[in-house]
Amino acid sequence: MPNDSSDQFIVDPTADAADPADVFDATLDPATDADANVTDLQDQAQQAVADGDYATAADYQGQAETAAAAAGDTGDLTGPDSGDLETAATDQQTAATDQAQEATDAASGDYAAATDDASAASAAASGADASGGGLTNDGSADTEQLDESWANWDQETADQDATTAQSYADAGFTDDAQMYAGDAAGEAQTAGDLGAEGTYDTAGAEAVPDDTAVPDEAPVEDAAPAVDDSVPSDDDTSSAS
Repeated sequence: MPNDSSDQFIVDPTADAADPADVFDATLDPATDADANVTDLQDQAQQAVADGDYATAADYQGQAETAAAAAGDTGDLTGPDSGDLETAATDQQTAATDQAQEATDAASGDYAAATDDASAASAAASGADASGGGLTNDGSADTEQLDESWANWDQETADQDATTAQSYADAGFTDDAQMYAGDAAGEAQTAGDLGAEGTYDTAGAEAVPDDTAVPDEAPVEDAAPAVDDSVPSDDDTSSAS
């Protein structure tokens, strides 16, 4: 009598059902899995670039390059490589440091140094986007540079007017002295306002209107008349009586 094998294909009702995910993983092509991983990592890198975070982008792109190399296929790698993104991240940090220094210099009244800081920040921000391929440079550093350069110009003018006012006062021309002293005070106030407006925390709020030229030097005021310290003679006093 032949063996009864009618139940050999009947599933044991007490056995756990197979997990579809386990079946998928067991049949997945390793090469396809690696490609999917590289694609996902690069997608995350590009999202980080779009978010303006070059440091995170460099990390994800580096992982994608490692995965592609392990799979033996680097042909699917796209966009800036991890080295370029690391350079972008460094430039991005440099720009932030320069803008912070600019705020410090402006607060101390050194508007010339603040102008240089803003210029350096602008160059670093542009360099970051050139390497990283993003659009993180919002132009704020350029606005800061313009504000700080005008603040420096006004402060230099204020200093010259204050010197002129003192010369007139020493010469006894009180009206002229008061006029120049008033001008100096107003120009110093304008310099302070522009210096504060141009700092990093308020950058871009309101650029100097209708003039994008960066001033060179403060104008030179006419010199006050020399002080006459001669003492009248007896003949002068007698003739005047």
